Amino acid sequence: MEWQPDNRHPFVLVEAPFTGEAAYVEAIAERLDRDLATLREGLAEDGLVLPPLAPSTGPIDAAALRRRLVEAGRTAASVLAGLVVVLAPSGVDHAAAYRDLIARLVTVSNGTTLRLAVLEVPGSDFHALLPGSARFEIDQAALLDSLKQIGGGGAPPSAERQPKLAPQQKDAVERALGRKIASEDAGASLRRLLLDGGKAMQDGAFKLAMRKLRAARMLCHLSGLGQEEAAASIALGSAATAAGDSRAALAAFRHGKALALAAGHRVLGAHAALGEAGVLLAAKRLAEAREAYAEVARLGEEAPALVLEAMRMHGECSRLEG
Repeated sequence: MEWQPDNRHPFVLVEAPFTGEAAYVEAIAERLDRDLATLREGLAEDGLVLPPLAPSTGPIDAAALRRRLVEAGRTAASVLAGLVVVLAPSGVDHAAAYRDLIARLVTVSNGTTLRLAVLEVPGSDFHALLPGSARFEIDQAALLDSLKQIGGGGAPPSAERQPKLAPQQKDAVERALGRKIASEDAGASLRRLLLDGGKAMQDGAFKLAMRKLRAARMLCHLSGLGQEEAAASIALGSAATAAGDSRAALAAFRHGKALALAAGHRVLGAHAALGEAGVLLAAKRLAEAREAYAEVARLGEEAPALVLEAMRMHGECSRLEG
């Protein structure tokens, strides 16, 4: 919304967690000051002057924040159209206290110079609190369709978008990267297959997900995308596990592990081995599962959390073995 060509309301996005009113009010005020300073610098490059806010003195409370929000909106409106302040805490410890603070802040939102948007959390019930509010939700089907169209949605690339590298240059870049550069068509097709596979997994259509991910893996193989082929094989293993096809899952995880290790990606190989170990454990092949978890710990040395989980499960296998 902020980046639309006709938008003249810059956004201030506050994502600090709500652990209590005092800390959250301070976080809002700090973010507001920081973003306005950045906005001021950007406008100055265009020859526009945004007046500074009066400096705040001492700790700021909810009443002082209300006044500062109003002042910030009026200041922004002197050059643009106003300000949008988005309160989207990454976590809320006390829903009732959060709701109480929002109830006191929203009254300064006038819809023009200052617009306040707030994240609704369980127990906040902002729809009842603000009968004149608008609620925004994601249309997942539309989002999926939009993501599929990024980069042209498989349409032939225009001459302006064709790669300008000569074959020798392309070879040199691929050697430096240690990987192939996929064609635009292959990239668009791969993105659609992966998105469809992920959507099928989300919908519980695991057999369909397996077909989509198997096709994605084949496309990676034909395009010379080794790392992507390994990742697609691991995703296929997860889909096969969810579908109850342990044989296909085991084969996919092992194939992904071999590809990852051949390309020197040990952590990716560790993730594949973790999937393999899970399948073996579910099949009660305890000794094999224990060895697979030991392999995860060896390969995942750059990812401590992965190593800890592998060691824990290695111990669990030993316990089950007696």
